[in-house]
Amino acid sequence: MASYNTEAIVTASRRYGEADRLITLFSLEHGRFTAIAKSARKPKSTLRGASETFVRAKYQLAEARTLDIVRQVEIIDAHLGLRDDWRRLQMAGHVAEIANKVSDERIPDPELYAMLAQALHGISEGVEDAVIRFKAGVLSHMGIFPELAGCAACGKSRVKGSVHLSNEFHGFLCGDCAKEKGAWHPVSMPVLYILHDLRNGNEGVIDDKLNEEERKKLLEQCDEILTMLLQVFLQHALKTTSAARRVRNSSPKNDNNKV
Repeated sequence: MASYNTEAIVTASRRYGEADRLITLFSLEHGRFTAIAKSARKPKSTLRGASETFVRAKYQLAEARTLDIVRQVEIIDAHLGLRDDWRRLQMAGHVAEIANKVSDERIPDPELYAMLAQALHGISEGVEDAVIRFKAGVLSHMGIFPELAGCAACGKSRVKGSVHLSNEFHGFLCGDCAKEKGAWHPVSMPVLYILHDLRNGNEGVIDDKLNEEERKKLLEQCDEILTMLLQVFLQHALKTTSAARRVRNSSPKNDNNKV
């Protein structure tokens, strides 16, 4: 059997047979595909760790008629910061699901791969805006980030007063247009500024002068908007959205729940 090498991230993993695992690899060179890691669930298997979700590694695979077979692995980043923190684990699963949903099988997407690798590293290290940066990056990469310069309906460049999100126009409307079209979903100007900075890839999108509660509220509002836009694009809900929302609303200071 012919073999090939690729760098990849495990975005899903499930048991198969008595000791094998089926793993979804989001590959730098070959896009997203499913492979089989034989005997990976055996205690002494050299593939055991590398078949776990969110591992980033260099894989050697053998081509097969149905599922390619994992032969050898060199781990680049196991993202150990995810393994004993249920919040980080849930958020990692959320971004992995997004990457799987917006990608096409066996179609390489180096930019999306880089964004996923950066997001998982950030989540593992506890970077608070890693998830919304990933979602904003995906929207921009797919060419579906909403227009922020002005009203998406009337074209008014400087919107004063209330600003409202519209799925129909895939952007933000001024108060007059929102009222006329029945799209009354108000968005605060601070949130709009953060979305603008996220789209442009700016650093420090959350004001350091804000207290913890204010920062959390702004992050929640931004995340809700970005998630809604992704789900409108995908035309269905993301399975991990509810879990990600619970993580956002939980208080890490008062929770000792580890995995």
